[in-house]
Amino acid sequence: MLLLALLAPPALAQAPASRAEAALERIEQAQQSPAPVPTAPAISSNGHSCPQRDGDTSRPRIGLALGGGGARGVAHIGVLRKLEELGIPVDCIAGTSMGSLVGGMYAAGGSIDQLEKIVTETDWKRLFDDSIERRDRSFRRKQDDRDGVATIGIGLGRGKLEVSPGVMQGERVLSMFQQETMAVATVRDFDELPIPFRAIATDLNTGEAVELGSGSLPEAMRASMSLPGIFQPVEIDGRVLIDGGIADQVPIDTVRRMGADVVIAVDVGTPLMALGSNASVLQVVSQLTGMLTVGNTRRATEKLGPGDVLIVPPLGNEVATGDFDKAVDALRIGDEAAQAANGKLAAMPRWRAGAPARPAPVDKPVIEFVRLENESPYADEVITGMLEVPLGQPLDPQRMEASILRVYSEDTFASVSYQVVEEEGRTGVVVQAREKPQGPNYLQAGLRLQTDFNGNYESSLQLALLRAPVTPYGAEARILLGLGSEPGLQGEYYHPFDPMWRWYFYGRAGIQGSDMPLFNLRGDRVATYEGSVAGMALSLGRTFGRYGAAELGLERSDGTAEVLVGDPDLPDLDLGAGTWFTWAQVDRLDSLYFPREGYSARVMYRATTGWLGGDADFEEVGLDVLGAIPFGRHAVQAALAYHATIDGVLPLSERHRMGGRGRLVGYHYNELTGQNYALVMLGYSYQLASIFSRSAVVGTTLEYGNAWERRWQMDWSDGVFNGSVYVGFDSWIGPMQFGYGLREGGDGVLFLEIGRPF
Repeated sequence: MLLLALLAPPALAQAPASRAEAALERIEQAQQSPAPVPTAPAISSNGHSCPQRDGDTSRPRIGLALGGGGARGVAHIGVLRKLEELGIPVDCIAGTSMGSLVGGMYAAGGSIDQLEKIVTETDWKRLFDDSIERRDRSFRRKQDDRDGVATIGIGLGRGKLEVSPGVMQGERVLSMFQQETMAVATVRDFDELPIPFRAIATDLNTGEAVELGSGSLPEAMRASMSLPGIFQPVEIDGRVLIDGGIADQVPIDTVRRMGADVVIAVDVGTPLMALGSNASVLQVVSQLTGMLTVGNTRRATEKLGPGDVLIVPPLGNEVATGDFDKAVDALRIGDEAAQAANGKLAAMPRWRAGAPARPAPVDKPVIEFVRLENESPYADEVITGMLEVPLGQPLDPQRMEASILRVYSEDTFASVSYQVVEEEGRTGVVVQAREKPQGPNYLQAGLRLQTDFNGNYESSLQLALLRAPVTPYGAEARILLGLGSEPGLQGEYYHPFDPMWRWYFYGRAGIQGSDMPLFNLRGDRVATYEGSVAGMALSLGRTFGRYGAAELGLERSDGTAEVLVGDPDLPDLDLGAGTWFTWAQVDRLDSLYFPREGYSARVMYRATTGWLGGDADFEEVGLDVLGAIPFGRHAVQAALAYHATIDGVLPLSERHRMGGRGRLVGYHYNELTGQNYALVMLGYSYQLASIFSRSAVVGTTLEYGNAWERRWQMDWSDGVFNGSVYVGFDSWIGPMQFGYGLREGGDGVLFLEIGRPF
């Protein structure tokens, strides 16, 4: 009776025993009765979401249920082509995950040829990469590469640690959906699409399947494929949504509710793996997710009647979830599966007078207004200043995507998206910007390591806390802690004065410790000093678009160094200096450390001034130029560097350290130092792979140059040839490279570098 009370509705639970026992008896009788024999479905009279598109009300309505499966879902297109060849009407569609992508585009009026072109010609690796080319990032973000730290997806928000809800937002994916459904951009009721449509997502908080039948079609499709841990969830109407396959992998019940009398279901899900007791954590997690999708697929397909058709393309291990480069194979397998189901499909009704004509191509909407829905701490002018949406002109989807990604690449937004809307007879664009939930305090980390496998080894772990933005115009503050070979603590503050980030103030202060080699005039290393320098710098800067910047500022440092290795009678050194400086730089490189395309140039001048204090007295100039040109996977590089102390003597902590690729690679790290150096470099690299726009390369360099203690000693005839071969990867934690260097007259050097060079 206790079990009955828990399972029964409240009225039954409070009923007298006799009534409860009678109800229990009826339940037991129903359980013992034979299941009803399925019959051909009757034609629904209330299926307003799934009307016969040809007006033939004498035939049953046919609904298409397309399941999720990543790249395996490309097989849906092969099935759709077969249905068109047989003349089988599709009156409504529901899709989950990849099924929502294919189904949504088809429902929006896309042809089979268009769908095939999309899946076979799309650069899927690029599509799943929300970053923009480095040369197009703001100058402030380009400087991040030189800092040697990266944001790791963890923040300090609301008084506790917050972790990013996904690896990527899917900005490019959403943009692709918007471009491919532009013809129906202003349709808000999915029943009004050329084919009525539903996208299936899962409510993250309840686990329930959510049928999306109104609003933004691209956003609904994107929500349906929010694979947990990969894509960030999408919030629609107050519900946080993830991949629909978790709750309803093959949405058969949805097309029934839309009014379909007959269902054609296509299951492209991945079957469970056969795991042993030594299965990895990732395999176990993947299997648990698979259990959810396989389980709800089985329950859904068990409801299919004899008049319905289930098509299961035999994708097996030939096309996996992530094998988007095997789209042609998936199309073929989908077509073969439809051919195998030809017997059942042949019994389906046909169009009465041919399929309805697809909507004629429409002109891109002319944009009459732009509205920003800003849910971030940034001022509206900051975001709109990065958007390029000319009024009175047709919407350019590619230009719009570039604008959206430009905003998103500032790396403090959870999402930036747009919708085309019609309001009061006017067509416009609504841009939505939302801050990251783990902000505004972000943890950053970086690893620096270099060794020549000959006793020279340095490593440092860097941890930082970044607050961004501090002000509505995008000011940033950061504290950076260094542990290891060069321990230090530094704080910095960047403050733009206008929403276009043209003029800015920059300040930093900190303390840095390091080991500093001392060489005599002949180039022999005579000692190693250990010292620390505390200092601060203040500057005013001006950016020039996203390409370059210039600064003018003051710097004051103070420190001491004592002998660590060498003659103990050598004196302690004063490292204090007060200087003013200026520099200008243009940066259009695609990669700072392994460039394949673009150019960078920097010129600087620095000199001491007595009123700032410090014992040092010097004046120096510098020029660095680097360019790269690609030829397919091949690329060539050329560089020139010239740094000279034109007056006085540099403190030991300021002297240039040479050794390593691009710094006379045939020398050991810090084997060569001087107040002056010059070199030229020619390089060649071959791109082995590109992983989310980050290159893995193999390459070689030829360098010629030297370092000199006195400027009058600088002479090109005194240069030394250096060469190297290396493999490298422009990783998220900085450059990684392993190689071999050789100089004329010297022994070879094996080197390994991870992170920004010391």
